[in-house]
Amino acid sequence: MEKRGYRIFFAWVLVLVNLAAAAALALGVSAGVQSGYTGKMWEDVLRGKPWLESGQYEHAASEAVYQAMEAASRISRFERGGEYDPERVIRVRDYLDSRAVYDMIPQNQKEEGICYRLGDLYEWSLKGASVHQDVLQEAYRPLFYNTIQQYAGECDEEYNVVVKQITEAMEILRKDVAEYQKMKKNWSYESVNVRFALWDLGNGNLYTNVKELQKEELLQEELEQYFYGMGSYYSFDSRTAGVVQKNVGDYYSYNTHELLTGWNAHLVGEYQVYVGIDTSFPVADLFAQEKRAYEEGMDRLQDRVMAAAAGACVLLATFLYLFWKLAGYFSGLLSELFAHVGMAVQACIFFAGYELIQIAIRMLLGESALTDMVLVIYKFTALFLILWEAVQRQKLLDRVEALAAGQQEEQSCAEHLHLGNKRMAEAVDHLGEGLRNALQEQMKSERMKADLITNVSHDLKTPLTSIINYVDLMKKEEIGNPKAREYLEVLEQKAQRLKQLTEDLVEASRASSGNVVLEIEKIDLRELLMQTGGEFEERFAARGLTLIADYPQEPLYVEADGRKLWRIIENLHRNVEKYALPQTRVYLELKAEGDRALMSMKNISEQPLNISAEELMERFTRGDESRSTEGSGLGLSIARDLTELQEGTFTVSLDADLFKVYLTFPLAKKED
Repeated sequence: MEKRGYRIFFAWVLVLVNLAAAAALALGVSAGVQSGYTGKMWEDVLRGKPWLESGQYEHAASEAVYQAMEAASRISRFERGGEYDPERVIRVRDYLDSRAVYDMIPQNQKEEGICYRLGDLYEWSLKGASVHQDVLQEAYRPLFYNTIQQYAGECDEEYNVVVKQITEAMEILRKDVAEYQKMKKNWSYESVNVRFALWDLGNGNLYTNVKELQKEELLQEELEQYFYGMGSYYSFDSRTAGVVQKNVGDYYSYNTHELLTGWNAHLVGEYQVYVGIDTSFPVADLFAQEKRAYEEGMDRLQDRVMAAAAGACVLLATFLYLFWKLAGYFSGLLSELFAHVGMAVQACIFFAGYELIQIAIRMLLGESALTDMVLVIYKFTALFLILWEAVQRQKLLDRVEALAAGQQEEQSCAEHLHLGNKRMAEAVDHLGEGLRNALQEQMKSERMKADLITNVSHDLKTPLTSIINYVDLMKKEEIGNPKAREYLEVLEQKAQRLKQLTEDLVEASRASSGNVVLEIEKIDLRELLMQTGGEFEERFAARGLTLIADYPQEPLYVEADGRKLWRIIENLHRNVEKYALPQTRVYLELKAEGDRALMSMKNISEQPLNISAEELMERFTRGDESRSTEGSGLGLSIARDLTELQEGTFTVSLDADLFKVYLTFPLAKKED
């Protein structure tokens, strides 16, 4: 009891120490949050880094270099000598494609696209394009031509297309100049602490926000002396792809040449780029504001840094022990909880726990290499658990697929699974047991049904045969009463129908159960169809049916049982004879498609077909609801079962009263 008491006392001491350490750490973190610092800035403050050495400044400097070069690129398209240059030339087609602006266009290139002075096209865009009766009212003349119509006629271009290009170019130019003016103002020497210069070595043009650098004779040494004297700078020389930089963060990861090309900088030849930041911050821009906020935050945090650091060390030292204790408690609690909630709730709990643990690790360790290493180990552990869960789900899926494939004897996998997967596996096992029992019951029922049909049919055949024989004997006797002879005819007709129904029942039972012996041989399907058509010719004619057959020129051999194949074809012809609308045509077609023979038969039904094709294929379903015809309703079912037993396909479709049936059989292999 004494040892247990000491353990409880020690645990409570650890809890209190951790609460105190957590409070100290929370106060420090709260101060950092109130200052608006990111994790990187918090680390810089704790290490006592000045503003110019902080990660925030490096990021801001990198962004400034990027944005300054974009400003220089835009300015280069509209300026010369530090001023807006309306004398530059715009070839409309090129400006639409790439925002290209030219210092001049030679006379020999005037047919490559209609051109305007930059100033003229911009002024025109401000006035707006006016079109009257499909003709653009020209406020300014194009270069080299008096009118747009003259250019279109001499250069073999459509007037409307040229006008559309001009109006689109004016709209884009108006927006580009507005953006240039805005950027010119925002990036002026008086507005920012960032200085930039884009020097076109091909024509000597310099685009910069530093007025003192705008002079006729400019030396490279002067540029270098001006920018390299700043606290942060970046330079790029296109001739050597050389880069010189200082304290601008990770800007070097950008491809300067690709950026300038993407911004359509106006450059004739090779060039140099210079960007510098005046770290004395004479202008009250964003740099100056962030510097002041950073230094004020450092002053507020200095008195809490040591307490927060001490709290973090205590938490780190005692956290593992408490975490082990808490993990044991929570694992039992989660196991009990998971046993009573659904899979979705479990997934939400796991996800929330995963995110909370990451947050806790970052709060305890901060942004550092140790934090990254711990998070990598943590994420690999999470990945292992996900893979472990995936393996369990795969085992469960394999079990379900085995049941779906009819492998009822597959062993259970529940003993190898855990939590929700184990419960699901047990449910699948119960489902498999139910399916197995249901299948056995169904097979037993099918056997009993087949036996019943066979026995009843056999029992019916004997007295039915006697009835037919006695009717035949009575017909041979001289009976003077005409009514008696009429009764004998009806009796014989019904007896024969009953005999046919009995035979159909037996055959349908055998075909559906697969209890049929097939003698597969090479059969000429064309010849068999022609013979059957001949046999039914008189029957069809008696009902006014005309058979229109389309046979191939050559014999078409299939692999099938001859007797069963003839029964299929006979059933289809009988179906037409009984249910087709009199005085109509019946279409029969036979052809080869790939490695199979396709037979189709179409006719118009005498009775409205108000049922689906699937219902019509069911046993004892007949085409006439009044059941006044001689059919048994088994013909199509027998034909389908016999077709499928011979590896064929049997399809029925209905289009209003049009009845269509399609059969395919495998073609016989050609002999060498």
